[in-house]
This record gives sequence, structure tokens and C-alpha cells, in this order.
Amino acid sequence: DLKLAKEAGFTWVKQRFEWRNIEKIRKNEFQWFEPDITVDRINKAGLGIIARLDNQPDWARKDKIFPASGPPDNIEDWKDFVQEFAERYKGKDQIYEIWNEPNISREWGNQKPDAKAYTEMLKVSYTEIKKIDPNAVIVSAGLSPTTEQSDRAISDTVFLKDMYANGAKAYFDMLGIHAPGFKAAP
Repeated sequence: DLKLAKEAGFTWVKQRFEWRNIEKIRKNEFQWFEPDITVDRINKAGLGIIARLDNQPDWARKDKIFPASGPPDNIEDWKDFVQEFAERYKGKDQIYEIWNEPNISREWGNQKPDAKAYTEMLKVSYTEIKKIDPNAVIVSAGLSPTTEQSDRAISDTVFLKDMYANGAKAYFDMLGIHAPGFKAAP
């Protein structure tokens, strides 16, 4: 696949690195075998890596929502994971995308999306990664394109405005978006 991507002219691979698969069993017990192979192969193919960090391990939430995705009960657990990941792959992962679609409940612990809480996660991630690798690029989570306003989802534009109102501007280098178009072009 990497050879085909390179031959097709692609220069970047967006790869998910799920926290739940790396620190699966308990805190500070890391399983690096698969991520190491993935990073090594992408680097050897001469492609850049956009590492999407998301999906909490079961131990990080009291409500055990697995396989659903949601923020950890303790942001310090996320911070520690991000630090370990950035230390291990400094110079190998150039871009980090922090979480996925936090403006919809199924990606936010089946609870109402919370721009303030996501902004705190983004701030912690940005601060820790930049301490370790000042050249890394931090991308905010791609937001789900929706106009819904409910406990299930918050419009991407409203969520983004709320992120800015909570200080997100200083804690990402690139804005992540999801623009599938559906019935209308992005």
C-alpha cells in the first residue's frame, strides 16, 4: 500500500494511533510493537506521517464505554500518553492530529460534546508535544460536518467558535476539517 501511495504521488499518510491499543492494559504499560513497525515502514517509504491520536483505553474511563470513544476521566492520563508518544517518535511523526470529531457524542464518550473540554485536551497535547518536538505540527480534530444542535451533536461552525472562545487559537498550527461534501461540495 505504501509503495502504491508513493507511486501515485502521495507524500503523506494519515495513520491512526489509538491510545487504547498502545496503553491497553493499564497505565504505563505500553505496547509499541505495531506502532513501531507502522512508523518505520512509512518512514522507509519516504512518506510523511500525520499521526491521529485518539480512542481512550478502557481503564481511562470509569464508565467503560469501550468500544465507544471519549475523553479520559483524568486529562493527566492523556497528557502522559501524548508525552510518551511524542518522545518515542520525535522526528519520525511530523504532524499530530488530536482526537476525532469531538463535536459529536459518539466520539465524546456518548455525552454532550464539550468545546471547552476538547480545547483543554488540545492545549495539553500542543504544549506537551511542542516541549518535546518544537518542529511538530499540531492539527485540531477534524470536526463532523453537521448543522445539528442537540446533546448528540453540535454544529461544526458553532463548536469551532466555542473552541476559539475557550482559547484554542494558540494551541493548534492547522485546523482539521472533515469535508465529505455529502449533497454539497465543501
